[in-house]
Amino acid sequence: MIFRKSRTIAGISIFAAALILALLITTAATAQDNSTNSIADFFRSISGQWIGTCDQSTNGEQAETKYFSATVKHDDDNTFTAKFDYFRYDTAQQSLIPIGSSDVVTTIAPDGTAKTQIIGSGVILVDEKPKNQNHELNEVLKIVDGCLTGEGTGKLSVSGMPLGLGKNGQVRKDTSAWSINNGVLTISQALNVRFKALIFSKSFDVEAKYTAIRGTDVAELVNNPIKVAASPAGSAAGQVN
Repeated sequence: MIFRKSRTIAGISIFAAALILALLITTAATAQDNSTNSIADFFRSISGQWIGTCDQSTNGEQAETKYFSATVKHDDDNTFTAKFDYFRYDTAQQSLIPIGSSDVVTTIAPDGTAKTQIIGSGVILVDEKPKNQNHELNEVLKIVDGCLTGEGTGKLSVSGMPLGLGKNGQVRKDTSAWSINNGVLTISQALNVRFKALIFSKSFDVEAKYTAIRGTDVAELVNNPIKVAASPAGSAAGQVN
């Protein structure tokens, strides 16, 4: 990890942002109207396999690039599930190392909103040492002014932290806005995470940008990042270099 100051909490908040990626990818769209069917049609359109990267900062400090693969499934007209696997690149082994996974269930309500629950676990590095983590996130999505937006909260626990710091991590607020153009998913996200131990507490602001394309081999993105180029019409076109 690139952090030198506050690496312990920064490492936790970095992974917290990655967790919400599961929610973002399964709901990313540029909405055309306020009907339930438009959201369901989009979910159907993204069913399948995806690979992507996450560029992120915590309190303004840039983190190392994370990687993910995802499989999105259409269960019925109003229910969609997804499985997300997350990775970091290990320079010593020169390969991707699994750092966690999330199971996602998204349900579209008759009023056009969507509720998503994310439950998962994994391993994060804190001061270069592996720590087990568990997470649960819930978010409500809706269409506002023609765009798909969401707000939610959640919780994150990390074992083996000093003073029990990792036991009561709270994702107090996250906001998201996303689009898909020419097969490329681009997601912008901001969230606030708070950790508390005894009389001490600390909050962190995380900003992230996710870029994904359809595919199955996430390792190819390590040396061949997704290229997003503007077309004459101003839409984004994505490919692997």
